Amino acid sequence: MKPITKEKIGWGFVATGRIAKDFAECLQLMDDCYIAAVGSRTMESAKRFTDVYGGTPYGSYEEMMQDPNVDIVYIATPHMMHEENVKMAAKYGKHILCEKPFAVNRASAQRMFDAANEAGVFIMEGLWSRFFPAWQYAKKVVQSGELGRLISIDAATCWGAPRDETGFPPDDRRIDPNLAGGALLDAGIYVLAATSVAIGGMTHRPKEIFSTMRFEESGVDSDTDMLLELDDGVTAHLVCSLHRRNHECTIYCENGKIYLPMHRNPRQVTVTKRIPSGARGAAGHLRDTTETRTLEFPYLRTGFQFQAAAVHECLRNGWQECPQVPQDETLTLIGICDEIRAKHGFKYPFEG
Repeated sequence: MKPITKEKIGWGFVATGRIAKDFAECLQLMDDCYIAAVGSRTMESAKRFTDVYGGTPYGSYEEMMQDPNVDIVYIATPHMMHEENVKMAAKYGKHILCEKPFAVNRASAQRMFDAANEAGVFIMEGLWSRFFPAWQYAKKVVQSGELGRLISIDAATCWGAPRDETGFPPDDRRIDPNLAGGALLDAGIYVLAATSVAIGGMTHRPKEIFSTMRFEESGVDSDTDMLLELDDGVTAHLVCSLHRRNHECTIYCENGKIYLPMHRNPRQVTVTKRIPSGARGAAGHLRDTTETRTLEFPYLRTGFQFQAAAVHECLRNGWQECPQVPQDETLTLIGICDEIRAKHGFKYPFEG
C-alpha cells in the first residue's frame, strides 16, 4: 500500500446518521483532512449533511465511492450492512474505517478483511474508545508494572433504558433483530475492547468463556454478562445491557487498581497504589496504606478526532492495518460474541 502524501486526506461518508455527524464534527477539528463526499440512500439526506459539514453529496453509496477526491470511507451504516459496504469500498480502491461492531459474525468479518487485503487498502474497525488519551494513559500504567501483575478487569457498558414500553420505540435498531440489534453487539463490543486494551491485545480465544443472556420481547439480547479466563490467570467480568446503567471499568493489579468512571469515552483516570507498611493489625492481617492520583484528560466535542488521527498515521505510513487494532483482534472479539450467541441459541434472521 502506498502512503498518502498529499496535504489533506479526503474522507467519504457512508450514511448520514447521528454517529456520522459526530465523526464529521470531530474531523473539523483537524487540519490535515476534509470531508470530500457524502453518500446516502437519498440525495436529500446527503445534501442536508454536506450543507453543514461540506463535501459533494451523492444519492447512493456507490456513486460516492467513485469520487476521486475520496481517500478513505467512514462506514456508519447498521451492522448488517457493513460487509456489503466494505466490499464496495474495496472494489473502488478506497481505504476503510468501519464502525463497531465491524461485522455481525466472524465469518463476515473474515470476508471483509479478505476483500480489503486483496485490494491492498487499509481497513480498521472503528472502535474509538481505545484511542482516548485517558485509555492510553491507563494502558501505559498497566504496562509499566507500577502496580504489579495484572489480575482482573471489570467493565460494563449499559445504556440505561427503562424495561417498559418507554424504553425503546418499536422501530429502534437496538431492539430490531433484522438490524442486528441487542446488547452484545451494540454495547458488549466496548467491554471486550476494554479488556483487550488492558491486557495488551486479545488476539486469540480466551481459555474459558462463561456467559448469561436475557432477552427482549423482540428476540434480541437485553442483558449479557461474560466471564472470561485469559492468559496468565487474568480474568474479566464484563457486563452489557440495554437497560442497566453503568459505564465503569476497573483494572485490578497486584498492588493497586486503575479506575475509569466512563470507559467508553473517558475524561478521567484514577490510579490507586497500595503501599505495604509491614505492620499487622490485631487479627494478623497486613495493614497497607494507599496513594491515589486522579488525572483529567479533557477533549473537544465527542472525541472521534483521536481515532481519526491514528487512521491518518496509518495512511501516511502506508500501513494496511492499525497496530492498535490488528485484524486478529477484531476477529477474536467478534468470535467471542459468536460463541456466546451460539450457546444461548441467538441467531439473527438473515444468518440462516
